[in-house]
Amino acid sequence: MSSSRQRSQLGMLAAALVFGILLVGAVLIGATDVAIARDARTLSWKIAYAAVPVDDKADLTELHRNASASTRERCIACHGDKKSSGLVLHRIHLRSPLLPDVACHECHRRVAITKRGNRTVVSWVDVGFCKKCHSEFPGLKPGSKMKPADFDADCTRSKCHVGKLAPKHDKPYLAKDMPKSECKGCHGGRVLPWTPRHEKADWIKTHGDEALRAGSDNCFQCHDFGLKFCDDCHKTKPPSHQPPEKWRTIHAEAARSDTRVCYSCHPTSFCKKCHLNHEAGWIDNHPAFVHKNGRLSCKECHSDSACGFCHTRVLTESVQTTSAP
Repeated sequence: MSSSRQRSQLGMLAAALVFGILLVGAVLIGATDVAIARDARTLSWKIAYAAVPVDDKADLTELHRNASASTRERCIACHGDKKSSGLVLHRIHLRSPLLPDVACHECHRRVAITKRGNRTVVSWVDVGFCKKCHSEFPGLKPGSKMKPADFDADCTRSKCHVGKLAPKHDKPYLAKDMPKSECKGCHGGRVLPWTPRHEKADWIKTHGDEALRAGSDNCFQCHDFGLKFCDDCHKTKPPSHQPPEKWRTIHAEAARSDTRVCYSCHPTSFCKKCHLNHEAGWIDNHPAFVHKNGRLSCKECHSDSACGFCHTRVLTESVQTTSAP
């Protein structure tokens, strides 16, 4: 038997021994609360890992690869309960009274011991589990007998979910007494902005257009690492920028096609390092410049979409005013 296998078995034996001692103590003092039992199991794993650390990288890799076979207490022993995590998704779900028994492995079926980033974190989360509560409700699809008004009503006071059809949740992670006001939330009321496009083979190439169309705030509802999340890939220059000598001669054409693509990585001030450095007060004075020189002078650097960063609301109001009877 390998030494790593022996150390792993010793750790499990130590955890079982400590838990047994704690369990006997709990029985003697009459503590039967579920939370106390969980704390005892977590403490037993903490003591076991302190006594027999899992410091071999191969053992750690295997342990995390099979995260679905682990327990919440075993994960918390090392990683904490994550209720105060810096990730919004952790805090929302782990603090929710609707999910009192959700375990780490419900979401994380497997985990790779690598630096967290936008390519790895997707494989750490079981999207199928998310869809159990965050999918479109079939009852609202065309042809359904349900009406939108039925969806907004208390499902237990109608003629539908009563008696034998009363709602029963057998999922171990859900609260036993679910507030009736939450029915709509899980059954179609909280559909994620997630899209099947994420699963396509060319998503890496096409996600930029989707982010520009939907807006980065929509992306960050799930990818809440913010811009740091994007930096894992975008901090290095894309293939289009290589070789640098060629890119310097052709980048103007790419910028004119859609300046927003440039600004997805570069701040608006980036271009000014080499190009026209608009003087102070340019925002207020540029309409006169455009009126005198025409928009073609702007298009030497900017695409039509560049104006939309500021002028979308103004143009919309202008059209509405012009078309009003």
